[in-house]
Amino acid sequence: MPHNRPIPYPNSYAHPDVTVIGGGFAGTAAAITLARANRQVTLIDAGQPRNRFSEHAHGILGMDSVPPMELRDRGLAEFQSFGGTLVCATADALSPADGGWRTTLSTGEALRSRHVVVATGITDRLPDVPGLRELWGTRVFHCPYCHGWEVRGRSIALIGGANPPFTVNAAKLLTKWTDRLTFFPNGPSLDDATRHLLHTLGATISDAPVTRVDPDAASATGVLVRAGDDATAFDACFTGPDFLPNDALLKQAGCATVDGTADGWVRVHGGGTSISGLWAAGNVVSSPDQVPQAMGAGAAVGIKVDQAMLAEDVAGL
Repeated sequence: MPHNRPIPYPNSYAHPDVTVIGGGFAGTAAAITLARANRQVTLIDAGQPRNRFSEHAHGILGMDSVPPMELRDRGLAEFQSFGGTLVCATADALSPADGGWRTTLSTGEALRSRHVVVATGITDRLPDVPGLRELWGTRVFHCPYCHGWEVRGRSIALIGGANPPFTVNAAKLLTKWTDRLTFFPNGPSLDDATRHLLHTLGATISDAPVTRVDPDAASATGVLVRAGDDATAFDACFTGPDFLPNDALLKQAGCATVDGTADGWVRVHGGGTSISGLWAAGNVVSSPDQVPQAMGAGAAVGIKVDQAMLAEDVAGL
């Protein structure tokens, strides 16, 4: 199946059992699980998954280094082979309707379904360093567990600035893969205890502000980090983005958050939100989820939704 080319929207599927919003790994896994459970499922996808920038995905049993978009496309094709309907659109609004949910699409059409699974993922807001975004997913990464093995023992730059707690923890983690780590806090100050710990772990700390990152023409994976008056070549580069959940639909529907604030993460229990019939899976409610975690979370939520619907059906007999 070609990248990001869902089939046109068929009006005959305007009343599925379940609407799944988001065709990344969590949403597609949930949709497949429900379709295989003989539920009518409509999957709404705008073709903008978080890892569309990455050339390879890692840690997937039996499929390490598979291109993530290729794997996703295979999943979408499988979903359709089980009778699911794929819609190329975004979901603009969710509202209760007739004991279920009304999902309004960017196409102007609307679906009514008994349950909705939101798997709209997360947005990575990178530090404001010129060149960083252009290399995101190809030469610049954020997850040591996803990409640390490929650059083990090599010279690595870690650029902070957007998410200090994450990058400090990443600095500790990356010393497990290399003894040639240079950490650029890039604005946030480090306390003496953190500096001492990172030095003890073998990391070098550079307090010079990073002004630009460029690809290193001498290396297929390397970067040139310009900080202060210096330009230093590294074999690989990591950074710590802000993780912004794409949870506007859930919050507009009134879902409770973990900390009770408007800016908090949406609270889920077993994939269920605080509102009956409204579910969430993957990065939209769990920032650390890698591809295999997201797939597992989506499949688990799909099972929960099917069993909840079965309980509703039995109660009505």
